[in-house]
Amino acid sequence: MHQYGVTSEQLAAIAVEHRRHAGRHPKAQKRDPITVTDVVGSKMIADPLHMLDCCLISDGGAALVISSRDAARNTKGTAVEILGAGQGHTHEHIIAAPSLVDFGCKKSSATAFARAGVKASDIDVAQIYDSFTITLAVELESIGFFERGQAGAAAAAGELGLGGKLPCNTHGGLMSYAHSGAAGGMFHAVEAVHQLRGNADARQVKDAKLAFVHGDGGILSAHCSLVLGV
Repeated sequence: MHQYGVTSEQLAAIAVEHRRHAGRHPKAQKRDPITVTDVVGSKMIADPLHMLDCCLISDGGAALVISSRDAARNTKGTAVEILGAGQGHTHEHIIAAPSLVDFGCKKSSATAFARAGVKASDIDVAQIYDSFTITLAVELESIGFFERGQAGAAAAAGELGLGGKLPCNTHGGLMSYAHSGAAGGMFHAVEAVHQLRGNADARQVKDAKLAFVHGDGGILSAHCSLVLGV
C-alpha cells in the first residue's frame, strides 16, 4: 500500500465483489450484501485489515473425482481437463520471504500456464485463494493478471465481477462462501468445474472455457496453480 498507493477502500471493493458473488450462491455462508463503507467500518483486526477483509471460519467439505481420459468419456457431465499445473515455494517464515510483492505464485502460475500453452490473458475465470483482501490483490498482480498496484483499482471498477475483465472467486471465495481449512482451497477447484461445465447458475461466466485455480499455504509460503479447460 505504501509502495503503490493502494487504498483500504480499494481492498474493500474486493470483499464487496466476493459478497456479491456469494449472494448468487445458495450454499454460501454469507450472502447479505455489504458495501465499501461496511468493510472499512468493521472491526480493525490488524492495521490495515478490517474484519470484513478477512476470510471466514467454517465447517464444511468438498470433493472432486479425478480420472483418466478414457474413464472421463463415460462421465455424466462435461469432462474438465487439467491442462497445466505448477508449484512454487519461496520461504517458510515470512521474515525469510525474498519479496513482499512476489511469492511462489509467480513461479507456480508461470509453470501452469506454460504447460497448458496459454497466457494469463487467455483465462476466462479465476478462483484464487483469498485469505485476506490484500493477499488476493498481491497474488493477482504477481501472477500477471494486473499490473503492479492495479488489482485494487480493478476491483473498485468491477473488473473482478461477472462481466468484468477477470471474474474472480465467483462462489464468494473464502471471505464469503466459506473457509473450512484444507477444504477452503478445494472449494475454488469445485467452483472452477461448475463454471467450465456451465452449471454455475446465477453466477455463470458466459462461455467459460479456461479456468485458473490457485491455492497457497503457510504465510504465503507454498503455492500450487492449475489451468483447467473444456
